[in-house]
Amino acid sequence: MSLTQSQKRFIQDHYHDMSPGEMAKELGSSKKSILKHIQKNKSALENQSVEEHGTKIQVKEHYAYLGLLGFFVLIVYANAIGAAFVSDDIYVLVNEEHTFRSWEYFLIQPTVFIRNLLYFSAYHIGGLSPFLFRLPNILFHIGFVWMVYLIMPFFSKKKYLPFIVALFAAVHPMMVESVTWISGGIYAQSGFFLLLTLYLYLRARQENKNILYYYSLIAYVAAISSSEKVIIFPFIVLLYEFTFGNLKKVWLKIGSFFTISFLWGLMLLTRVSERLDYLQTTNGATQRIDWQNPLVQIPVALSSYFQLYLWPRHLTLYQSEFAMTRPEFVIRAGAALLFFGIAAWNYKKNKAVFFWLMFFFISLWPTMNPFGLSWVVAERYSYLGSIGLYFGFTVLIYKYFIDKKPYQMLGYTMIGILLVALSVRTVVRNIDWKNEDNLWVATAKASPSDPKTHNNLGDVYARNGDLPNAAKAFENAIKLNPRYPDAHHNLANIYMEQGKTEEAIRLYNRAIELNPALWQSHQNLGALYYRQGDYEKALEENMTVIKMNPYQANAYLNIGVIYYQLGDKINAKKYFRKVLELDPNNQMAQQGMIETSK
Repeated sequence: MSLTQSQKRFIQDHYHDMSPGEMAKELGSSKKSILKHIQKNKSALENQSVEEHGTKIQVKEHYAYLGLLGFFVLIVYANAIGAAFVSDDIYVLVNEEHTFRSWEYFLIQPTVFIRNLLYFSAYHIGGLSPFLFRLPNILFHIGFVWMVYLIMPFFSKKKYLPFIVALFAAVHPMMVESVTWISGGIYAQSGFFLLLTLYLYLRARQENKNILYYYSLIAYVAAISSSEKVIIFPFIVLLYEFTFGNLKKVWLKIGSFFTISFLWGLMLLTRVSERLDYLQTTNGATQRIDWQNPLVQIPVALSSYFQLYLWPRHLTLYQSEFAMTRPEFVIRAGAALLFFGIAAWNYKKNKAVFFWLMFFFISLWPTMNPFGLSWVVAERYSYLGSIGLYFGFTVLIYKYFIDKKPYQMLGYTMIGILLVALSVRTVVRNIDWKNEDNLWVATAKASPSDPKTHNNLGDVYARNGDLPNAAKAFENAIKLNPRYPDAHHNLANIYMEQGKTEEAIRLYNRAIELNPALWQSHQNLGALYYRQGDYEKALEENMTVIKMNPYQANAYLNIGVIYYQLGDKINAKKYFRKVLELDPNNQMAQQGMIETSK
């Protein structure tokens, strides 16, 4: 009995990992007919196996390519090395400098031990040096690019394809947010460890070595402890086995990855309310409910990523410009459907392309949740999944240009020009991250409808002494989001400097109402009450500050000064001494100790 086309396809897909007897049992055919087909088509089947699954990779054979990839990363990120702390870096690192001084720092968030260790080491080597805090990001990015290069031969043996795909990963400007921004480095870190996990898993499958599989489990723990957004990795393994392998043979191994993700997910559940509180208070509840509908969110997110990768012009920390007409949404939905259609079509035509396109989509699952726990689109979210787009695009160029001898040089030229253009865009984008002023001015151009943009732009004006424009920017932020506590606080700061005391007090109280954790508003209220001579209220506000933030030296200093004004030298001295414990070089506290000792 002759084999059907679907049976022949099954043999082609499983020739590398199933015996003729197993295939015969699976297909309900005779072993003899299977062997006859294999014998007749052995050469083609072996070539197909090599083409789709690659061969064992010896890293030592590729030192030159790995060196070039590392060199290109260093070139495009050279102007980012000395960039300052910006955005979350200031809140998490600069303002919380005291946390790095003792080993208790590791107890704050023990689930991110690797990042804690990197920050702790950087601080104890060179203090608050942005270079030392950023260096791990660049090294992880190099590691990520290397892993892309080493993984690609498992999916294609086309000459130079692994190097080209890795080059896109090295220089594309969509990667900047995860490399140049210190706080965004968790995505480069988790991306590296996740690709290492996949690489070790593929090696374990190919070489049938359980030790490599165990190493992949360890690498996965490192990945998921770097960022919870890689919790979807078991589905990537499932996708690989569905596409290329045999789920029945490896279900237990896949189950191990699911077990790790499940246990980690249980720990993450304890932080969901914390995340929601953060979004609803610290950031002023700026998440739009409209985007929580998956039928809206997914097409908008996917189409936005496609646009940014193809034309990375409007790069911004706050991807917020999603207002659109119904026809515009239909176009976005059409782009998303076209993506899934191309992926499905390639399941039969080119399974490697199918795998990597779905890899891109699966990697975004944690950020496309309906619960409002993430932004709709963020450049850093696509850091890992971007490989899928780079691979798909490169295969397309190969198919229509490089694989056709008359057009081969044209194909390489196109790729070369594109890589140079992307590299230049990355260098320019790094300039936006040089300091706070550059970042927020650039963000204002790309994200004019986001209240956080105007709030941060107000900070730029205030730092440069332009109080009227600072006030306008903060007012715009409040108009866009009347429940934005930081904007209320910052506008109050401007009013305080302008001598508008009553307006400032009203706004500080409103900021506290919107975000009770905003200790800075309590501290500034204390300063205003002190100016008015209301020492009791000033003392009460500063006492609230040290309850909320026990490491705030200025609050202890203010309390000491208030007690001194009230004639209570004993308590004044007590608080001046506390200031010196936190800040031994504080001259005002030193002078206070002298005055209270007379």
